[in-house]
Amino acid sequence: MARRTLKVFAAVAILALGACSEREPGSTTGPQFAPGGTDACGFSNSLITNYFPSASQGKILTLKQSMAAAGHGTSNARTFGFEIMDSVGSVSRSFAVSPAAGAQLTVALIACMFDEASTFTYPEDDAVSAFTRALNSAEGGAYYVRGGGSGGEDGEGRSATVLGTIDPIVGSDVNLSGIKPSSGSWTSMLSENGSSEGRALIYGYSVPNTPALVYDWASVPSGVTFAPAAAVSVCDDDNSGTAMVHEEDIGVLAYIETTICDETQSLTSVERGWGPTALAARVGRLLVSGLIPEPLEAAVLATRGGGTTTTIPKSKFGKQTVDTLMLDWIQGGQPPATIKGTDNPLTANLENSFPVSFTVATESGDPIAGTCAYLSGSNNNGTPTTLNRAPGDRQHPRCTQPPNGDTSALSVLLTTQTIGAKTVSVADFGRVAVTKTGGILLLGIADVLGRDAFGSISIKSNVKPAGK
Repeated sequence: MARRTLKVFAAVAILALGACSEREPGSTTGPQFAPGGTDACGFSNSLITNYFPSASQGKILTLKQSMAAAGHGTSNARTFGFEIMDSVGSVSRSFAVSPAAGAQLTVALIACMFDEASTFTYPEDDAVSAFTRALNSAEGGAYYVRGGGSGGEDGEGRSATVLGTIDPIVGSDVNLSGIKPSSGSWTSMLSENGSSEGRALIYGYSVPNTPALVYDWASVPSGVTFAPAAAVSVCDDDNSGTAMVHEEDIGVLAYIETTICDETQSLTSVERGWGPTALAARVGRLLVSGLIPEPLEAAVLATRGGGTTTTIPKSKFGKQTVDTLMLDWIQGGQPPATIKGTDNPLTANLENSFPVSFTVATESGDPIAGTCAYLSGSNNNGTPTTLNRAPGDRQHPRCTQPPNGDTSALSVLLTTQTIGAKTVSVADFGRVAVTKTGGILLLGIADVLGRDAFGSISIKSNVKPAGK
């Protein structure tokens, strides 16, 4: 009997998640998925009949036969396998079925669809447990196939935002977390994933036994890349200007406005329970866009940097309050105490330029994406002094709020770098030159786009004429 009507929706996201706990990801390779024997595509029909309602079994068994005929690790095997996975997810949201049985079937499908050399990394050591949680739709699990359409367009039924929702006793479904393309379609965003022909299973679940809402997202294959970035949101009840989404492997993510949590299955005025405490009706809408960790093993991304996600997350997302940003000069990036100036203030003076860079972190020491950094100079009386930069533009197009409205200030968007063994957010202004002589106050500022978080750093230098 149908548990509830399956709804197709476009995702909306509210706010951020709760603090993330540390975990060691488990790694499972292709051969370990096989249920036994040497034929990865010859798994028992009982894996299908134990999960699907009787009316659906014939169609799914036919797809399984077609997958086996296509051959282990082939494109056609993946085509039929993703079609079965699509039905696995749909059934989980429409009927009272066994999530554990669906998890066992998912593991068997992966073994047939992908070559033994492929390695899949899951949020938990036990892949079956992870898929079981994802297929427990009533408790917030999410399990959706996306991508693979033609001409950059999504196929029918594969265009909506991927949402994890809970089904309260009273009222509409409530969104917990969601992922969607930051622009364009799933098909275009996943097109660079050649090992799966631009297709992916996106799955996730709420993390149990956490004091605040935390959601774990992952994918199959586990190295999915998003281009452009994916938007990730956690639906919480904090609408303050300091709340942002935190991803445990990346840090605080770039902030964007979104509607992932506002669909009909999302919040109404009804209260719903969550863990030991009841979450009141949520308001506000904060969204986070891209991650930049490793391919879908960390959330939407492959190279670290910027403020957008380029791989799908395989990790926990939660809320972090970010109020004060901590700035520190990088070794070799602190302006010198004595600077060589120019005899002609109208010249660029780039021959006497010096490197300027500093790190930016949250109070808890996490890197933070989507943040603008500014560098300004002023006389002792506070009069702004023009700075020159080489190479690069003076201002980043997204960073348009310089300190005190100083239009002569330089601006950059933070990038992510590894310094020593630590990943940090960096404001790198390249080489900077001054256009005056005498005392100068150099002020560095970091300001999160769309949020209240702010931090500064300064140093006083003495600018001598070029000939001195």
